[in-house]
Amino acid sequence: MTQIFSRLFAIGLLFCSQALLAQSAVWQISNDQHQLFIGGTVHLLPASEFPLPAEFDKAYQQAEKLVFEVDIAKMADPSIGPMVLGYAMYQDGRTLQTVLSPESYQRLQQAAADLGIDITALAQFKPDFVLVQMLQFKLQQLGMAGEGVDAYFFNKGAQDGLEKGFLETLEQQFALLFSISDGFEDDWIAQNLDQLDETEQFMQQTLAAWRAGDREALTELVSEMHDTEVGQRFYQRLLTERNLDWVEQIDAMLQTPQVEFVLVGALHLAGPDNVLDLLKARGYQVRQLSAQ
Repeated sequence: MTQIFSRLFAIGLLFCSQALLAQSAVWQISNDQHQLFIGGTVHLLPASEFPLPAEFDKAYQQAEKLVFEVDIAKMADPSIGPMVLGYAMYQDGRTLQTVLSPESYQRLQQAAADLGIDITALAQFKPDFVLVQMLQFKLQQLGMAGEGVDAYFFNKGAQDGLEKGFLETLEQQFALLFSISDGFEDDWIAQNLDQLDETEQFMQQTLAAWRAGDREALTELVSEMHDTEVGQRFYQRLLTERNLDWVEQIDAMLQTPQVEFVLVGALHLAGPDNVLDLLKARGYQVRQLSAQ
């Protein structure tokens, strides 16, 4: 079985490199008049990955505004808890046991127990949320759940007084992330538990590809998602639809002289219908930054 959740969400959540290439996951987008920068990020990053590649600082130094996927500061707001529960829990009487087959539930229960998670405490939560919790536990055990690129620049920008912008709301992200499995719950569980034990090896490969800005390697790492219906659904909803919306916003940014540094998950910059190729199709020049 393919490993859609472990691979895709790991990149979304996490995304010791030996790459010595003179490039990284930062690109300059420009037309004849205006420019901005786009950086591919990992949202949870091992401390060993700091300092970040020099290209990130190079783009930051030229930026007048930082643009993130969402407002990270709102995650610390007391109101965030009830909001998350509203999206992550069933509100109609369903439970994990009622939406999953007995076989899928038993397998999920055992996998959670292996991570020290009591699945009965999560009985009213959707499979999407439970799997996110399991992956986060796994990454913490592996020492791979430190401050991400987004949080680093969010805090740095706040200290330096840079203007901030956001591509979507937390409500939009939660509504998406906790509804992917609807109608495909058993497939979702099966395809994401098969290779959970290989998370460490996969993440090392992902980090090396991210640090080198190797879009081909990132694309290859997630290519298996297209093999199944649930994988195609995941890619369409998590990546393609959002990329199309974000490109409209980035296009508008490029109509003004202000220089933005847009920070989005690295997977949005690789694979079919990625942000960089969509911008190229609109006639923009796309250049990968190098250390020189």
